[in-house]
Amino acid sequence: MSSKTCKIPVKTWQFFNACKKNLGLAALVKLFKVSPRQIDRWACDPDFADSSQRNPLDRHETLLKKLVDLGVEDIAIASVDRQAKIVGCVLRIESSTPDKETISEELLDDLPVLADFQEAIKNKEPIEIVREKGRLVIQEIEEDINLYWQKQ
Repeated sequence: MSSKTCKIPVKTWQFFNACKKNLGLAALVKLFKVSPRQIDRWACDPDFADSSQRNPLDRHETLLKKLVDLGVEDIAIASVDRQAKIVGCVLRIESSTPDKETISEELLDDLPVLADFQEAIKNKEPIEIVREKGRLVIQEIEEDINLYWQKQ
């Protein structure tokens, strides 16, 4: 962890505040092509500031939520996956609630996604596609495990 970083930003305004402290106001102005005052608005606590504004992270989160609401979460996941890759992270889909009633049905549910994953590798698909298909296989296996555990 950098000596410049004092704490992990939890809210988006804290992230912009940390960016301002670590990268400098001029770098952010140049990157976003906005005024220094705009950066200050993005980086201030809205509970205590007269002038704060939704920053690009807030807007990106709104965009992701709208995609999920439309049922195209795969597009939202692809966006977050790109960002995770930049910092050396890999996404893991949190929900693994079984969607079948029996263990046999849940196990059969694995086969199509496993076949898709293997096809993607055989066809030398881009790593982003292979990674997403791999996540789906892992999610199906977690559903198997959770249903098996529930039935014990």
